[in-house]
Amino acid sequence: MTVPKLKERRLEHRYPIQLPIDLVLEDGTILSVEACNISTLGLQFKCDSLIANEIEPRGIQKRPLDQIKLKVVAKLPVSGDKKLYSRCKIVVARRLSQDQYILGLEFIDFEANSDKVLDRYIEKCRQQPVK
Repeated sequence: MTVPKLKERRLEHRYPIQLPIDLVLEDGTILSVEACNISTLGLQFKCDSLIANEIEPRGIQKRPLDQIKLKVVAKLPVSGDKKLYSRCKIVVARRLSQDQYILGLEFIDFEANSDKVLDRYIEKCRQQPVK
């Protein structure tokens, strides 16, 4: 019997990071979290139930989340410490423990040419030695 090879379902490589980001909700609320990985398509962050409830008060795992739009603002450590401004949608939410979640965001569009800043940051991540 032949076992089929697993296909990688991600379109872009994720780079592990520890980067503070601000999430700006549609009502203007700003939540500070730390991104744990990033790619050219999006990022992931971990949060506790307080943050998760701010994002979706009716339950982060009980509703379709792709309708929730938010904005990510982050200072990326590239020359000049440029900022990333991106509108995003939530594409995944998983409970990791009693009080911890991981949420995945997909970038929808960028402001102030910050997609170029993201490209420079991803290139910097590519050049980092693997730990």
